[in-house]
Amino acid sequence: MSNRLASAQSAYLRQHADNPVDWWPWSAQAFAEAQRRDVPVFISIGYAACHWCHVMARESFEDDAAAELLNARFVAIKVDREERPDVDDTYMAAVQAMTGMGGWPMSVFATPQGRVFHAGTYFPPQRRGQVPSFSEVCDAVHEAWTQRRDQVESQAEDIAEALAGQRRQQSQMATAVQTDREGSSLSMSGEVYADLRARTLDVLAEQEDEGHGGFGAAPKFPPSPLLGWLLEDSAWNPEHPSGQLALRTMAAMGRSALFDHVEGGFARYATDRAWALPHFEKMLYDNAQLLGHYARLSRHTAADAGARADAERIARMTIEWLRERLLLDDSGLLASSLDADTVLPDGTHAEGGTYIFSDAELAEAARESGLSDEEARRAVELNRGVPADEHAVASGAPLSITAETPRTVHFDAPLNDEERALWDAMMPALRRRRASRSQASLDRKVVASWNAQAVQSVAEAAALWEDAELLDFAESLAERLWETHTDEEGRVCRTSYAGKRGTGVGTLSDHAHLISACFALASAGAGSEWAARAAHALRFTATHFVQRSDAGLEVLDTLDEEGLLHAAQAGAAHASPFDGSEPSPIAALAAAVQQAEAFAVDVDLPMRSGELLQHVAPAAPRAPIAVGSSLLALRRSVQQSPALRLFGGSPEDAAQVRRTGALLGIPVEPPAPGTVSKGAELRVAVCLNGPETSMCLVPQGDLRAALAPLS
Repeated sequence: MSNRLASAQSAYLRQHADNPVDWWPWSAQAFAEAQRRDVPVFISIGYAACHWCHVMARESFEDDAAAELLNARFVAIKVDREERPDVDDTYMAAVQAMTGMGGWPMSVFATPQGRVFHAGTYFPPQRRGQVPSFSEVCDAVHEAWTQRRDQVESQAEDIAEALAGQRRQQSQMATAVQTDREGSSLSMSGEVYADLRARTLDVLAEQEDEGHGGFGAAPKFPPSPLLGWLLEDSAWNPEHPSGQLALRTMAAMGRSALFDHVEGGFARYATDRAWALPHFEKMLYDNAQLLGHYARLSRHTAADAGARADAERIARMTIEWLRERLLLDDSGLLASSLDADTVLPDGTHAEGGTYIFSDAELAEAARESGLSDEEARRAVELNRGVPADEHAVASGAPLSITAETPRTVHFDAPLNDEERALWDAMMPALRRRRASRSQASLDRKVVASWNAQAVQSVAEAAALWEDAELLDFAESLAERLWETHTDEEGRVCRTSYAGKRGTGVGTLSDHAHLISACFALASAGAGSEWAARAAHALRFTATHFVQRSDAGLEVLDTLDEEGLLHAAQAGAAHASPFDGSEPSPIAALAAAVQQAEAFAVDVDLPMRSGELLQHVAPAAPRAPIAVGSSLLALRRSVQQSPALRLFGGSPEDAAQVRRTGALLGIPVEPPAPGTVSKGAELRVAVCLNGPETSMCLVPQGDLRAALAPLS
């Protein structure tokens, strides 16, 4: 049996290189082999930091009997979802349609053309109640393929066509012009947007978990794309409830076990309503977004002084965690994730093993730090964490916790200054203890869109805090990202490993986020050349991912150069307008286009930003969490894509303008040489760059006066 995964760049694929399963990477050759053998394809999709992916691997893919079954009856394909999000999206839609749920590991059975006819997620090695074992599933699929082939192929074709139609319809929601009852097109005026905002906030208020923060029940994910809109909306309108919605959610997450109080950074999600037990994987895409949101909250009028200080501490700790744990020496870029599991010296896996502490360990660390016995007792009592036992926590039964029980670090309420001082004193000792343990493994894969989101957030934090060193860090990341991931045409490659570019063009999100990161650097003061780079990448993106025809705009999520996804889903891979853990591809493109409008760059675009946001009005009052990033782009578009232009001022004035622009979401044009000088009088103007207005307003000597027309 050939070992096709041993030389893969993906750490996730290499984790499976020694399995007895005869794995193939995603490729035309794998599907050709299935056609040659006339067998179905088994597609297993996961990622390196996924706890349940590791569980299924140990139980089934490392099992000789299960592997023999797979090898004899299927061509088995292993996919890293972070490397190929387009493949993941295509098959996740099928899993959700067929089972009503989705997740990883994803287990898909498809025809040799890649069309799904059976799908699920994790399957155990033995039947558990109504959940069949993995071998039972394989037997049933084999029986259907050999005994009812015509029915299977007909079903697969019907599923592919239905999913293609659904994806095309969802994508076209973003670009189909909304009309009234008489058929006249509806424009998004300020009044219409205000009404939409009010209705959306009403729905969010109903969905809010008032007891624990966030929205909905367990499992609870950070609503990162939505938080950006809530923070920016309330920065303009402090009296609106959007600010308190954001503040309550962010305060709850920031004091919970979702945030790593020892090293910084957020875990992927919490398994319980109270955020007390996370799944411990730490993803760059979550932290790239959240550090920017907490940086903005640290200067936000909706928060009091204590909340602002907590927000800045959380944001700075997260940035430091990025630099200490994810920054790669071989490329100067940020790795994808840290695993949920820790592999202990005896080879066993312990979820969260790196991160949790018993009360006895906390007390010992407190005494090592010079705290008295009474102070140590008080510090330990503040922790309300739980053991890393999801089933016990979910059961609701009383937890058996002794002084020796390892548990998460979680605070039910904000710490006051005295309590914070106790925990701060313990931090060096706790970090030493953690450093002495086995560490969660690092996925060294570099993903363009995630690094770009980190660059944008760090650049905005630098502007908010007037931190020149932080801006240098953002620019250094961006320079390496540009050198490694883009070519002379402006094409963006999705992944790289050890500074070596991966294969295949990136997704729409990779391109759009890199464009926005370049604009953010230009706005934060890194130089006008970053706006020029953004324009260069935008030209490629608009030319290749957006098509205008008599039927309207068509926006693609991937260029699908292999053609495999087109066959698998009976059509092109259209971009989605709906957020997940990251902003939707269409919202990311709309944000990039909106910034291009604000900077008035010389790019011949086939659309305006507002033309990509037609889905917001019908969707926001129904599912606001799914369109948070689109709401943010729409708010800016309704304001006519404003930018701030300096005609004169001191360095202190320029810093104030950039700080205010970062808080309010208004780009700051790089000032012309000689504009900013010591002692110069402030002259600043708002320039409007929307479809209805293209002009610069009269320069003012006061920033508030300049912004007044936008309020």
